[in-house]
Amino acid sequence: MNKQGIRTDSGAVTRRGAIIGLGALAAGGVLAACGQAVQDASKESAGAKTAGAKVSGDLRFSFFGSIEEKAIWEKIAEQFVATTPTVKITPEHISSSYFTKIQTAIVAGDSADVILMEDKPTAGYAKKGFFRELDSFISADRTFKRDDYFPGLFDGLQYRGKLYGLPQHWLAHAILYNKEIFRKAGLKFPPTSARDTSWNWDALLETARKLTIRDGGKIGQWGLAHGGYSWTLWRMWVWQNGGDVVTKDLKKSVLDTPEAVEALQTFANLTHVHHVAPTPEERQTAGASSNDQLFYEGKTAMISSAPYFHNLRNRIKDFEWDVAVPAMRKRRATPLWPDSISMWSGTKAPEASWQFLRYVVGPEGQKTITELGRGVPVLKSAANSPAFLQEQKDPKSVRMYLDVPQFGVVTQYTSMWTEIEQANREELEPVFLGKRSAKDAVSSLVPRLNQLLQQAEMG
Repeated sequence: MNKQGIRTDSGAVTRRGAIIGLGALAAGGVLAACGQAVQDASKESAGAKTAGAKVSGDLRFSFFGSIEEKAIWEKIAEQFVATTPTVKITPEHISSSYFTKIQTAIVAGDSADVILMEDKPTAGYAKKGFFRELDSFISADRTFKRDDYFPGLFDGLQYRGKLYGLPQHWLAHAILYNKEIFRKAGLKFPPTSARDTSWNWDALLETARKLTIRDGGKIGQWGLAHGGYSWTLWRMWVWQNGGDVVTKDLKKSVLDTPEAVEALQTFANLTHVHHVAPTPEERQTAGASSNDQLFYEGKTAMISSAPYFHNLRNRIKDFEWDVAVPAMRKRRATPLWPDSISMWSGTKAPEASWQFLRYVVGPEGQKTITELGRGVPVLKSAANSPAFLQEQKDPKSVRMYLDVPQFGVVTQYTSMWTEIEQANREELEPVFLGKRSAKDAVSSLVPRLNQLLQQAEMG
C-alpha cells in the first residue's frame, strides 16, 4: 500500500473481450447463495448514506484495459482516496480473460467489491445474483440526478427494472476520415450535422468508390473500412434502413423483415459487390492486423468506428483526420453503448463501494476518465468541458458527438445475450464474408433467436 492508501497489485493487461456463458461457471448452490446476498443487500441499502457522508472500509477494484488505461484507473482510485481517506482501495488490473476471471472470483466468494464492466453482460450477471442493485443508493443520494447524464445510458444496465451498474463512459459509431485523401480527390468533407440528409447510403457509396484506388487488379487504397465490434456494425445498418433487430418487448426477432434483410445485404455488398471495403484477406495482404490499422496507415479514406481517441491520436502522425455523422437511409442511427461499473453483491463495504462508484461518475472522476481517450464522458458537464473537447487537436469536430444521443440507439439486453450473439455470429458471419445471402441466413437465424428470446429474461 502506498502513502495515499492505494494498494498496488501487479496484474497482466487485456482487451475487454472474452464474454462467456454464465451458467458454465457456477454450480446452482453457489448461485442461489449469490441471489440471497442480493436480496439481503437490497434490504440493507435502504439506509445508504448520501454522497459526502463519512464512510470507511477496504475496497478491491478490478478493471480491464491497456497499460495506459491501467494508469488512469489507478489515478482515479488515488484521487478518490485523497478525498475519502477513511477508505482504502486495492486496484486489481486483470489483463487477460477478464470476464472469465471475475466470474470465477465471484462464484468463489472472492470478488473485488467494485468491478469495471460492459453493458452487454450486466443483465445476465444480475440474474445470477452477482451484482448489488443500485436504485436504493441512488434514492438516498440527493446529489445524484439522472438528468445530469446523457439520456438512455442507464437502460441497458437493468434487470427486472432495477439498476445493476452505472455508465462511466459511452461510445458510438461515426465516420472517421482522412482529410488529406479527401483534399487530394477534390471531394468535400462529410458533414457533422445530423440534419444533413444528403449524407445517405448512396452518397457514402459514391464517395467510397471515388476514394478507392486500384492499380491493375490490386487495390492500394480503400474508400471505406469497418472498425469495432461486429454487433455494433450490422445493427446500425438495420436501424438506418427503418428496420429493427427484435420487437419492443424483446420476445421476437424481426431480422427477416424486408428492411432488415436489405440492410444486411447492403452492408455485405460494400465489400463483395462494390469492392470499396477490404476483405480480411485483402487487409492481411496489405500488412494490417485490423481495419483500424489500415486507417492509421492511410490505406483507407474512411472508417466506421467508435471514438477511441487515445489510440487514434497516438497512432496517427502523418495526416489530418476528423469525424462525421454516420450515413443514413430512412433514418439516422448509430449504436450507443456505455462501459459501466458495478458493485459485487457480496461486498462487506457497500457504502464505501457506492461512494467510489459515485466518484467515478461524478465531476472529478469524469474529468479524469476523459484522459482514457476511449469514449465520451457520461456526465454532460464533463463532455462539454475543454478536458474532453480538446478542439485544438484532431478530430476538430469532436463536438459532433454531443449530438449523437439524439439519434443513438441503446441496445436492450436480455439474460441470454451470450447465446444470442453466438447464433448471430454463426449465421451472419458467412454473409459478411460473401459466402451466403442475407435472406438465406435470416431464415435460419430468426427461429434460433426466437427460441432463445422465449427463454430470456428482460433487463
